[in-house]
Amino acid sequence: MSSGNLIQHSYLKEDTYGVLAPTGDFQAISKTSAAFTGTPDVAQSATIRSDRLPSGNIVTGLTVTGNIANELARTKIHDDSIEATMMDTWVATPAPAATDLAFTASTGVMTSVAGDFTSIFTVGDVFTLTGLISPADGYNLTSVFTVVAIADANTMTVITGANVEDFDATAGAGASIQKGAAVVVKQDKKSFTFEKQYLDLTDKAILYLGEYFSAFNGEFVYGSPVTMTYDLLGAGKELPVAPVVAPGGGRTLLPVPAETFMNPSSNMPMLIIDGELATYCVEGITLSLDNGLSAKNCIGQLNKAGYDLGQASIEVTVSAHFSDSNFPFLQRILDQDTVTIAWPVVDEDGYGYYFEVSCQLTADDPDVSGQDAQALLELSGSGAIDNNLVLKISKLGGDLP
Repeated sequence: MSSGNLIQHSYLKEDTYGVLAPTGDFQAISKTSAAFTGTPDVAQSATIRSDRLPSGNIVTGLTVTGNIANELARTKIHDDSIEATMMDTWVATPAPAATDLAFTASTGVMTSVAGDFTSIFTVGDVFTLTGLISPADGYNLTSVFTVVAIADANTMTVITGANVEDFDATAGAGASIQKGAAVVVKQDKKSFTFEKQYLDLTDKAILYLGEYFSAFNGEFVYGSPVTMTYDLLGAGKELPVAPVVAPGGGRTLLPVPAETFMNPSSNMPMLIIDGELATYCVEGITLSLDNGLSAKNCIGQLNKAGYDLGQASIEVTVSAHFSDSNFPFLQRILDQDTVTIAWPVVDEDGYGYYFEVSCQLTADDPDVSGQDAQALLELSGSGAIDNNLVLKISKLGGDLP
């Protein structure tokens, strides 16, 4: 009997769509669940037999799908998966910029003696800090800052979490800014070969070729780890004589990276709504992207010839406790204003992601739903372009070691 704990999943980027790259190491995947399958499409033969027995099935196509669910950690696996689903390529991570900083929490004003903010930032950029010294050393790495205005080369206004206090030029002497690298929704399709190897069987594996990341869904809910689920669509599958990847095959298998899984209660330091720090209580956010892929089917082959991109569908939900500070959303829903929502998730080493989405929201008016039930504003909506932004994801903390 095969154990699910001993099913090894790994992937390698393809040079040619639907073809295993001739060289390259496979990356092992961590997961909470995975479901890769290549299922023949069949139709029952309509031929009439005098003995009344069925004539059997006819294979009419092949459907190859994949699904990976994993708790979110800043690793190569999620870097690759997010990049592939966004169909973009990560902007090169900037080198840390040495600056001498001071910060006033009440105004959000950050000043620099040595740096030139105008050459580093544009409004909306996100960054973390290193090199702060006591008493502000606790703000290194895990504090996330978003640029909302740049006054001049040495003065800008930022938003950050409520736990960040003032620090002066003494504490900020020698501090460095690590700007995030970003992806947005584009059309750069990247295909992968996945191998599923059954480690408790003898040299048994399945190759899934031409896999595109078609969609993702992220859940940022209090009390649970952040979970990302990625859906894939593929070209075909093969049953190799022996596994391609170690331990059964000759290709090198890169181990699963060390991971620090993140959760919203301790790793999500702030929520920004339309450029302002949200002051009301939010219990959960979900974010999904679907690239709307449609298969190209060709006579003479079971495998897919490729997939065409459709309209990107972006959905977001926010579950917030109803309060004076979010009551204005009821009017914004009536007016169908575009709302920009942004939030970071970052681990204790300073690595993480920053999500920013613009959307038009709707919700039922909060009302009584039972004895002692809490009044919640359950916002949901679709992505909508605003200042050329619909969805942007940035890496925090620079390149991984």
